[in-house]
Amino acid sequence: MTYIAMSSIFTLTMICGTIPTVHATASRLIATGWDSPTPARFRAELAEFEKWGCFDGTTIAPTRKLADGRVVDCRNAFSREHWEWAEFSQAVQDLREAKPTMAINNFLFVYANPGDVDWFDDAGWKELVDHWRLIARLAREGGLRGVLYDAEPYTKPYSQFLYRVQPGAKDYTFAEYCVKARERGREVMSAVASEFPDIIIMTYRLFCDLLPTLESGDVQAAIEPSTYSLQPAFVDGWCDVMPDTVRIVEGDEDAYLFNSEGEFNRAFTRLKLGAPEFVSPENREKLRVKYDIGHGIYLDAHVNPPTSNWYIDRLDGTSAQRLAENVASALRASDGFVWLYGERAKWWPGGNPNSPMWPEKLQGAVEAIQQARDPIGSAKKILDQSKPEDNSLRNGDFKKLTADGKAEDWWTWEDERSHGKIGIEQNLACLSGVQNGVFGQNINVKPGESYAVRCRIRSIGRGFSCISIGWKTTEGKWTAQNARYHFAPIGKADRDGWRESLGWVRVPWEAGQMIFMLSTQGQNTEDDRAWFDKCQAVFF
Repeated sequence: MTYIAMSSIFTLTMICGTIPTVHATASRLIATGWDSPTPARFRAELAEFEKWGCFDGTTIAPTRKLADGRVVDCRNAFSREHWEWAEFSQAVQDLREAKPTMAINNFLFVYANPGDVDWFDDAGWKELVDHWRLIARLAREGGLRGVLYDAEPYTKPYSQFLYRVQPGAKDYTFAEYCVKARERGREVMSAVASEFPDIIIMTYRLFCDLLPTLESGDVQAAIEPSTYSLQPAFVDGWCDVMPDTVRIVEGDEDAYLFNSEGEFNRAFTRLKLGAPEFVSPENREKLRVKYDIGHGIYLDAHVNPPTSNWYIDRLDGTSAQRLAENVASALRASDGFVWLYGERAKWWPGGNPNSPMWPEKLQGAVEAIQQARDPIGSAKKILDQSKPEDNSLRNGDFKKLTADGKAEDWWTWEDERSHGKIGIEQNLACLSGVQNGVFGQNINVKPGESYAVRCRIRSIGRGFSCISIGWKTTEGKWTAQNARYHFAPIGKADRDGWRESLGWVRVPWEAGQMIFMLSTQGQNTEDDRAWFDKCQAVFF
């Protein structure tokens, strides 16, 4: 192995090739869809929902209890109907009595429906703004994180943000409607922030549908015929008065059919860089700071047949494998909430009695989501349950030695500028005084396969030691530099100083060999030492 080839592994891994680990503490996976509970169901069914061990929160359909005792859904906030705060007393009580331990990021729906309030209708907008105010108050008093704002038109006249069907479109230009929409946005944000100053406004879609217009050469002309043509002005009004404590999350519903890491990465970049262009120049920096990116995962597309327009190709794997990979890719390409939307099955035990549970509809769904949400925990579970014969590494405990005392099935490499010692010491791989070196082993693999990897590491003095995973083609050429992994020891050391390094990896399409490496860098003297033991790579 040449110096250039091997040293580039570690340079790229350390600088730009590491695939970020998404830990359970990220708290960013949200369950949503047709089975989203009411406040009463949220309280009653929360314990069962949390047993899945998958989600960090959910969406909740707000309700009002009328004077005649009827409990009515009030997620459709864009209407002239009058609401009273007293009607929310039962919902407040239900939300307060729910005691989530895992699902702590919860949001109340605010739908832009029925959408029949003209932007120049002052009386109608007075009620509409008050709806936002009351739902924000309910979210705060109920201990929630904020609201889930859905701009999609579901009910007639399907027109809240579509300029050409506004009642006054013949009397006012698109530019004049944008001015009024911005004014309404200021009114809404002022009301919301007065009730809930540190609210999170999560969305299914905000600017994702409008991204193609950025390349049109004339954004205003290009967005005018869009279903969401007035939404940028509405959000611009939010930005005019939005306090620093408010956060906005782009939901990127366009991600429903994404099926590769590259698609999620590209969407994140385009939204992060492009969305500020939809608001006024004076608000662009504010939006950049307050605007996070999430992605939508459409569960039904992972179970629909190939004939469906909403179908995720299994890529020669299972539906659960694609779900795991897509959720993991969405989390890696997100600084907001990733939401899993479902229609034909449910996570909550109540609701439609004829609807199956998602783990029945999509076999392996729970394990797939847990794997994506907490890859370290999932890898540890797989490794702990594995048998010795499941280990794809040969001589992972270094007990088999050659006649000259080297570890069978392992090779070693050291940077030509490094002059340390790499060898076996009491059946342990040992590196001392090594500036840059590895123990390594090549494993034949197939694209798309997943492996849980682990070893124990003990170190003294200076230096950094870890598992590094690289890739070669079947012919032995280094490849997939942007898919290399780097797993540092985690947790507290035991009384003998050992810690575990572990994680899970997915084989990129161009690879035919996994290069499993025990890597050490930055040791300066022989007193700086690292030992490795009990190495595993388990296919699952």
